Amino acid sequence: MLAECAEHGYYRGDKCPVCGEKGKFLMNDWEVKKLSGTMAGILRHFPEQFDVEMDDHGWVEIDALVDAIKSSRLNFHWLRKKHIMAIVETDEKGRYQAMEGKIRATYAHTIDIDLSDLPLSESEELFYPVTEEEADIILEQGIFPTDRTKVHLSESKEKAIEAGKIRTENPVILRIDAARAIQDGVDIRKAGKDVCISDEIDAKYISRVEE
Repeated sequence: MLAECAEHGYYRGDKCPVCGEKGKFLMNDWEVKKLSGTMAGILRHFPEQFDVEMDDHGWVEIDALVDAIKSSRLNFHWLRKKHIMAIVETDEKGRYQAMEGKIRATYAHTIDIDLSDLPLSESEELFYPVTEEEADIILEQGIFPTDRTKVHLSESKEKAIEAGKIRTENPVILRIDAARAIQDGVDIRKAGKDVCISDEIDAKYISRVEE
């Protein structure tokens, strides 16, 4: 459940995690999942299918996003700007930015977006999950985007394992010497709570994390 505490703002769960009080109901779990998926689709992959205008940096007007979802999803006739903001502010991965009446996704795009205005990464090292079959190839050739426009890197080994388990039961984790790469001029941006992005990572910065 997603709700709003009068004192502490939006939260997910039965009670406000700060004060323990039950807040004002906004959406049930199904509605949160459905709205989150629709937002991700529009902001990352197909804004044109919803007739939403997006600028070069991926920003769209929140009011326009609300209208687009309401007009194309009959179950969301009640949707308001506050529901979008509640999703943004409670998203555990920090996948969205919202400011000055606009919103964008910060990573996982399959459309070309200029994300050079994201903050530079300050990580000393980053991590990337692969399958056993991919490991040697990447250690030799480097990391390049596959189904997305950017390479996505995790700020911790644990988060990389979590991401890797989506594809394989026992992911191999590669370490990226981010400090050296950044010093050499590689552009790495912080795009979420635990995610950084880059155009590509040269093999000389990559090593295998030994178990």
